[in-house]
Parts: sequence; structure tokens; C-alpha cells
Amino acid sequence: MSLFAPICTDPASGAAGAMAVYSTAVARIPAYQEFLREQGFDPETVRALEDFARIPVMTKKNYIGAYALNLRMINGDINGAQIISSSSGSSGEPTFYARGPLSIAESVELHRRILAGFNLGGGNTLIVVALAMGNWIGGTYTTEAAEKLSELGHRVVVVAPGVDKQSVLATVKTLGPMFHNVVLVGYPPFLVDVVDEADDEILAQNIKLILAGEAIGEDRRDSLLSALGKPGCVEDICVVYGTADAGMIGHETPSSIAIKRLALSHPALDEALFGGDAETSTFVEYDPNIRFIETEEDGHLLFTVESSNLLRYRINDVGAVWDGDEVRRIMAENGYQLEVATSTAGAGFVVLKRRSDVAVSFYAINIYPEPIRASLADPLLRGVLTGRFKIGRVPGAGMGSDTLGLDVEMRERIDPSTGLDEDFAQTVKEIVSDGLIRSNSEYRELLRQEGERVEPRITLHSFGSLPSRIGIRQPTIKDNEVQK
Repeated sequence: MSLFAPICTDPASGAAGAMAVYSTAVARIPAYQEFLREQGFDPETVRALEDFARIPVMTKKNYIGAYALNLRMINGDINGAQIISSSSGSSGEPTFYARGPLSIAESVELHRRILAGFNLGGGNTLIVVALAMGNWIGGTYTTEAAEKLSELGHRVVVVAPGVDKQSVLATVKTLGPMFHNVVLVGYPPFLVDVVDEADDEILAQNIKLILAGEAIGEDRRDSLLSALGKPGCVEDICVVYGTADAGMIGHETPSSIAIKRLALSHPALDEALFGGDAETSTFVEYDPNIRFIETEEDGHLLFTVESSNLLRYRINDVGAVWDGDEVRRIMAENGYQLEVATSTAGAGFVVLKRRSDVAVSFYAINIYPEPIRASLADPLLRGVLTGRFKIGRVPGAGMGSDTLGLDVEMRERIDPSTGLDEDFAQTVKEIVSDGLIRSNSEYRELLRQEGERVEPRITLHSFGSLPSRIGIRQPTIKDNEVQK
């Protein structure tokens, strides 16, 4: 029996809980009261669950950026926060978010579930937080959860070297042998570098990974597991879906990983669950009692989160939401008898297809980073590239002469000027172009019309030379191409 009781497991309570969040906001949050007045919305018209979908949608622009942090809190009291985190400031200015006792309790429970999915056994576990440890949410959110789990009697110890590769390697090498399990928590490209440089003494340890900030393809999962000496142990890597504003939204489980991998080789299942986008989608379990999620007609996800005082909040992520029974039905209808287990009775699944706020507009079509990220994990490239990249439209000399520029970073000790330049860049271009052709019908049509001049132009960069942002999201878009 867990020493930390789940927050709630009633499958019918998610929507009711969201209504309670609304009632509290209407009565006690000054910014929300003003927001509804600005929207011309009468809060008294929301009387039942079926009215919830009429409540105005919140965005970063019309709410977070429009009202001071204290006014977005209960009774306008900034002392309701225990810690304040910030976004990575992709638009030039960081945005601050308050986190109080409920946010921390949710983080503890969700991390407990992740560790349970790792099947750590009765041994002790070292959690190595290789996330940024400043104002950004990832590092402190994870460290707080690990500390609290230890206080509650779980056999975990946390150390937080942050985003310092040599410190992470030294920490694991020195402390790891004292523990039965080592859990590394970090951004995928960074942990790829860590594993790449780990010596045999480190790789001999029972290492598991929690990856935050971006998705990974299944090829990348398999290559990491092989490097760790764990081929086939797919459940030893857990991808987390989270945001600075809402905290952790969901995480992979053995069931979610198995379903996604099955869909990759079964087009009918891929189409039914992922709309044909399984290769580049993130698929995680979520708890509607902690994060109530809706979808708009265009696929944008809306989040209602009590601990963040967010109501029907659109962060420009596009995807789909399924409850557990729907997934079981879809699996059965497609002839698959895979067990669909969830952490609690009411848990469902979220498909994150793309983050539409990081699209590059190129010849009136949108290019998203997910297919490029998947392409750079190709076996022909991953031994040379770190996986870090930036993409954007490069203005040409005249109308219609813009090109699609893709900057990619080479691994450490590989010099892009030593013979790899032309031939390797051509290989990168072909693989990335093929990925875009497969995943983007609009790009496919553009290529048919315009030919090779709209293929990506590849620039190779030496290790560490690409601008690096250490917030929760890995930068992928050239600064002048970020859609606000």
C-alpha cells in the first residue's frame, strides 16, 4: 500500500471537479472575475455540467499576460504561493506562475506513479535531476517531489546536478553503485549526450530515464535502451508531458508505450487513435481528477487545473483525449487484445500531436518540429547528430525565394568541417525531406509544385554552438519564426 494516497480515483469526478474550480474562480479570483466581464460572459449562466463548455477559453495573451500574478490567485493573495516558477521566456520575457501546496502534492503523486511503473522492487533508488535548477519548473518540481516521497517513507534519495553533463556523469559514477536503481531525469537531447559519454562502470548500473520537455521516437527509445544494455526494456524510459503553466499533465505508462508501439506497425489502429500521426505523437496517461482536459473542434487541448487556477486554458497544443474505456473499445474493434491498464480507475489518455505555437509558416503552409525530430533520430544520423536543431524561414533576395533553413548540431568531438559537410548534409536533407513528405500532405503538394528549391537547406554546427535555452522546451524554431 502506497504511503501517499492518490488524490482521487472516482472516474466521474473529473468534470464535477472542474465545475468546482470554476465556482471558486468566480467567487474568489479577482483576475477571473474581471476576465469574464471583459468577455461579456455572465457567470450565473453556468448552472450544470453541460454549461461548462460555454465558458470563455483562457489563453496566455487574454489572461496570463493581461493580469498580474497576484490577481490570478485566490483572494488576490500572493502568499498563497509556496514557490514561483517561470516559463523559458521564448517570447523575450519570462512569465511567472505560482505553485502552492496542492501543486506540490500533485507532483508527488504523479512522480510516485511514474516510479511505480518502473517496477523498482524493494531496493533503494537515486533520483538524479539533470534539469535546469533556476526558476524553470522542471528541476524544482521534480526535486520537491522526490524529497517529499522520501519524507513519506519511499526509499528514494535525490541529487540535483542540473544541466551539467560532467557533473551528472561524476554523480552517477560515484553515487550510483550505492543504490539498486538510478533514475536520470532530464531533457532528451541532454540525456542522449550523457548516455553517449557514460563509461562501462556507469552503464553497468540499473539506469532508468524520465524524459521531459519534448517527445522521443521509438527508434530513439530503442537506441537509448541498447546503449544502457537494456534492449527491449521499453518501460525503463518514461516520457513526461508537462508545461510551465500547468505542471505535469501526463506521463507514459507500460500500457501507453505498448499501444503506441503497436500502432506504429498497424495503420488502422494508428488512424483510429492517432489520426495517422503515431510516429510523431506523444501518448500519455492523465488523471482527469488532477488535469481536466477537453478538446476544441480544431483539436486544441483545453486544460482546467485547480492548482494553477486555470480554466479551459489553451496553450496551443493540438491532440486528442480518450478515456480508458474508449481506448479499450478501439483496441477491440481493431482486433487487439492488449490489456489497457491505468494507474487509477478514472485515468484516460492524451495524444499530443504537435504544439501549434511553434509552427513555421513556409509558403503558406505550417511546418512542425515533430517530424523533423523523428527524422533526426534515424539510425544513419543519430551517431553524428545530438538531435538539437533549429528551423525557420530564411528570407530570400526576392519574392518567392525564401528557403527553409534547418540548423543541426553535431555530437561532441565531431567537426562539421572535416569532410562530413556536403555529403552528410545531403543525407540529412534527404531523410528530413522524406519525413516531411510522409507526415505533411501540404508540404508534399508544395514539393510537387516547386521541386527541390523548397527542400530544407541544412547547416551543420559544431557541438555546443547552437544557442541553447534551458527552460522546459528544447528550442526548435528560429527566433523570428515563433508564432505568438
